Amino acid sequence: MPIEVHRGGLSRQLDDLHQMIYRRGGVRPVNAAIEELAKLLLLEVKLAEDPEFELPGLGPLAEVLDPDRLMADGDVESLKEAFRHVAACPEYAGRLPDGGTQPIWPADERLRIDRADVIAEAIRILRAHLESGPRQFDVIGTAFDVFLRGRYDHAGGLGTHLTPHTVVSSLARICLTDLDLLKKPIRGPVVGDPCCGTGRFLVAAVNELGVAHDDPRRVALIERGLFGADQSSSAVAKARINLLLLGGRHPNVFTVEDSIVDPHVDKLRGRLRLILTNPPFGEGKYDSVVGIQRTAERLPALAGKRRIDPALAFMVRCLELLGDGGRLGIVLPDGLVDGAVLRQALLGAKSVRIRDISVEANISLPTATFALAGTVARTSALILRKQTARSGHIFLARAEHVGFLKQASASIPDPQGDDLPAIAGAAQRFLVRDLADVNGRVRFVSRTPLAAVVPLRDVTTLDPARLDPDAVASRNTLRRTGFPFKLLLKPVKRRQRPGNGSLPFVSVLHIDDLGAIAWHEAKDYRPTTPGVEARAGELIFSLLNPRKLRAAVIPIDVGPVLCSSEFGVFESNRDPYEVLVLLHHPLVRAQLTPLGRGTSSSRRRITSDDLLDVLAPPLACAQLASSGEVLRGALDELRIASAAAALAYAEAAAPEET
Repeated sequence: MPIEVHRGGLSRQLDDLHQMIYRRGGVRPVNAAIEELAKLLLLEVKLAEDPEFELPGLGPLAEVLDPDRLMADGDVESLKEAFRHVAACPEYAGRLPDGGTQPIWPADERLRIDRADVIAEAIRILRAHLESGPRQFDVIGTAFDVFLRGRYDHAGGLGTHLTPHTVVSSLARICLTDLDLLKKPIRGPVVGDPCCGTGRFLVAAVNELGVAHDDPRRVALIERGLFGADQSSSAVAKARINLLLLGGRHPNVFTVEDSIVDPHVDKLRGRLRLILTNPPFGEGKYDSVVGIQRTAERLPALAGKRRIDPALAFMVRCLELLGDGGRLGIVLPDGLVDGAVLRQALLGAKSVRIRDISVEANISLPTATFALAGTVARTSALILRKQTARSGHIFLARAEHVGFLKQASASIPDPQGDDLPAIAGAAQRFLVRDLADVNGRVRFVSRTPLAAVVPLRDVTTLDPARLDPDAVASRNTLRRTGFPFKLLLKPVKRRQRPGNGSLPFVSVLHIDDLGAIAWHEAKDYRPTTPGVEARAGELIFSLLNPRKLRAAVIPIDVGPVLCSSEFGVFESNRDPYEVLVLLHHPLVRAQLTPLGRGTSSSRRRITSDDLLDVLAPPLACAQLASSGEVLRGALDELRIASAAAALAYAEAAAPEET
């Protein structure tokens, strides 16, 4: 029967158990410690199913598992033998797609905790929270959540970078919105995760369906409708335990060398309705020749590569496993989601994009999401649908809070709460078409947290950070009367050269928010890195952190200068000072502020094309010319005045002539 776990109390008591195992259990890495708990959970599952179960040569399992007996006689060996026997029970073996089976643990796996008092306490804690009932959740994942924020070494193999519960449940809720997985009889896998870890996404899919624990359809889903695979046999064992706790038998979760090319996984092509996953990632970490070839069939930009990011290979594999109308919810680094390869494949022209895939939503996650696992990479939850007809709109959202923050090595509640439930609710409304667009424009469903429905024709990036309400309002204001900066500016091909002290060298620190350059400092600046040449009359614009505008015109009588590589250099087809005036216009600044890609607000980068696509306001020629002339004069006066001030200081410091 399925087992209920009361999460709050379990978390508190697991925290105490974590300290005990750390000090006395003799098991250090997180994965190893959690695996020992999983083994004890398997014994508890067996005892809950068959309270009278007899162990050959040992007697009743209930007596072997009795914490009082363990404390009294310290007989750990009987418990170890009991684990070996129960782990070999055929009903707990995982089922393979070809009909074969795989044992829940390898035959030589043993229970490794040697302290009877530690085992006894662990059994008491687990038993206190295992009861018959209708509610379930990821027990082993909760243990990971607790242990990862404690003293444990985070090393020890795959599976420790657990996707937080709030991300898992919210993504499952969104992706299940209009997928009736229980409408037809389940005869094979319909929900899967090809890099399942502890099976948290599979558990979430079952729980979010909200079907009673004794409903035959729910049992069929757990027994036949779930599929999981992972390279780590330790992670797979934990996933199987989680599904056993839900009441399933022979879980379709198995170990593979590589899910992307595994022949067992091949048998599921085109069969799944839903995939939820958080794949491993890292540029150049995947080198399977066959896997890269398969990936390049969908992402031609990767053809000929010897190494690629495994997350790209997993995404393509997931799309291959989906049937028509199936949905993929996948957590990816922002660098991939908004990178050139996926941007071209998902948003590009018909000739280059993946033609049978529709982007439904992308939800940006804060850096706190995976901070406990030791990474602050920005990530997003991307939702794709396998269908020929593309949706006319995309749901974009940005979560700033996920319910917790990292403080030192521990997690603490975020006083700002969790944005994901509200975002999930808005995404569900979008998927069932309750959110209509207004005149074909961006519709902001919420500003805090940010959530919007965006017409596909307006989407050039899946990064919600660039979807700023003020920027959208500014573009809407200028849509009919404004014009893009590409009609005014033309990027200059980069002229890079080392600095030798003969030319002023302008860094971003030398330009203030008015466009004035501290020339007395630039003349003395001697960086070791090469500079980019900018000539008289050209405009330089910092492409780093557009929220803080740093742009200037190189005066005619100053001549060529060098500037830092973060600057773009532009020629103007009209007075460059007039262009500088337009760049400082509030409607332009509002468009520039959210632009850029990067992991922090101070390091966000834009391209020259980003600037050229910004809309400029239609100021009257006379007004613009007048403002440009005033700006030129004012900056010239500042330059002359600052030079005079620098000279005055220099003269005062010079030694007197004798």
